[in-house]
Amino acid sequence: MGLILISLLRSLIPTLIVELYLAAALRVHSGKDLLVIALANILTNPIVNYCYYWAIYLFSEHSVYTWLILLALEVFAVVTEFVIYRFLLSYDRIGKLKLSLLLNGASFLFGLLLTLLLQL
Repeated sequence: MGLILISLLRSLIPTLIVELYLAAALRVHSGKDLLVIALANILTNPIVNYCYYWAIYLFSEHSVYTWLILLALEVFAVVTEFVIYRFLLSYDRIGKLKLSLLLNGASFLFGLLLTLLLQL
């Protein structure tokens, strides 16, 4: 159980850093809005990563099934966070769906890049 928690935190912490930094760069300045973004990630990130780890366990890391599951999990995260933002964020400089897509896309790409760099 401890290794799972450490692994989930290793994913959540960089996600929070990237998404909150990008949100601030997109002029999300309200403390409440930044808290909502953080809490939305605390909800979705562990679910996505836990299910992804199971997919790797069941199919292997490079299986097409694992990549399809990862795609579905990322769509889940974008949609879930969009719904949360729609009802709880006051920020509306860009659409809330676009905000969810940008934040999740940035943290996904950062995680992918970090994974690739650590494998070198």
